[in-house]
Amino acid sequence: MVVETVSRDLKSSDFSEIIVIPKIDLESIEFTLPPSKSHMIRLLALASLGDGTTMIKVNHPIGLDTNSMISCLRSLGVEINQDNQNNWIVFGIADKGFRLTQPTVNCGNSGTAMRILMALTGTMNQTIILEGDSSLSMRENSALKDSLKSAGVSIMETTNNHLPVKISGPWFADESVISKIDLDLTKSSQPLTAWLLASPLLNQEVIVSPSKSTVSNRHHNLTLRLCNEFGANIKTIDGQYHLGSWKVNTPKEVIVPGDSSMASFAILLSKLHNNKIKINFWPDDKDCLGNEILKNKSSNLGITWQGSEINSTSNGSIANYDLTDCNDLITPLSVIIAISSGGTLTGIGHTKYKESNRISKTISLMEDFGLSAYYDGGILTIPGGQIPETPTAAVSSHNDHRIFMTAVALMTKFGGKVIGRGLHKIADPMFLDRLGIIE
Repeated sequence: MVVETVSRDLKSSDFSEIIVIPKIDLESIEFTLPPSKSHMIRLLALASLGDGTTMIKVNHPIGLDTNSMISCLRSLGVEINQDNQNNWIVFGIADKGFRLTQPTVNCGNSGTAMRILMALTGTMNQTIILEGDSSLSMRENSALKDSLKSAGVSIMETTNNHLPVKISGPWFADESVISKIDLDLTKSSQPLTAWLLASPLLNQEVIVSPSKSTVSNRHHNLTLRLCNEFGANIKTIDGQYHLGSWKVNTPKEVIVPGDSSMASFAILLSKLHNNKIKINFWPDDKDCLGNEILKNKSSNLGITWQGSEINSTSNGSIANYDLTDCNDLITPLSVIIAISSGGTLTGIGHTKYKESNRISKTISLMEDFGLSAYYDGGILTIPGGQIPETPTAAVSSHNDHRIFMTAVALMTKFGGKVIGRGLHKIADPMFLDRLGIIE
């Protein structure tokens, strides 16, 4: 057994280099979905809180975001090793508790890791500096910060950015601290995920009351399901979560499903090259996190989906998608709809708070390829029957890995330059290899 070393400096976010994408004739390819980082990051957090060892099995190399979570947990004294079959073994800290082994806890580019670690470190009886790369440092996170402050945790920004922060716990140390926590989930469901995953460390009963309007509901439902599978019995009454301390029972092994959102790039490639693509490791519906709409409504996009094989067979019909629970689809799906029969995307307001403003940056990317879309009143309207054009200059990825991957897919039709070399490694390290592109 060997300890995995993170291959990239997690403090770095210099994705400003240009990569030249060749024109490629993709007759048919196999598209293996990478491990779902949404699942694996949550599983890592839970396994670290148990009192045994858990083997986390993956089908493919993990991305930088998941590596960031591993690095953070190691910074808190959790032993995590990798065997020679790509499995990850987590040794839970249980009653020993977290202990800081590095000067800071660095979350790299991962917003999910950052929010979960903010809650976990808020339970510690010491001061922790939580930081991330320059992109993550710009991402707003007031909902979780405010909720932890109401639980008695001190959180102080050390610069004009949202990170680094100095976190001093433990939470609920003062008996006067309120036991009902209001939680704003209008921009992200991750604050609720953070509270659920940290709940084994509670020393009192707490009621978490989410806002009436919520987004990414399938993601916080995934967190709740995993917590209950690991031994919790978290109850929801009138939409409120009743939390208390619970013992994490770690299974001997868990399997990370494929990331279904990545199938959007397979569909885009099939549309662009009019070819057949075999999708490997498509997950069960319960693990699709809303992305099952790609399969369930594939005919609207002119895609025939039989078994594990997809094939572009027509322009489809006008397609309308609500992305409230699957916002990661916005960029590739917008392009797919544009080169099909057109349609609309709704439920996308919260995508403004991702790595980039994915509404305006998706429109900007489409314009680079001669495509158009219009956002008004919360609706992105995309005319159909459009034909991508060769960009006149290097295409910007806006420091966003899904915009980069969409740009690369489009560029395989023409050949050209994309700014953002390496961005795909955040979630799918094998993306370029799958297309036969040598980085």
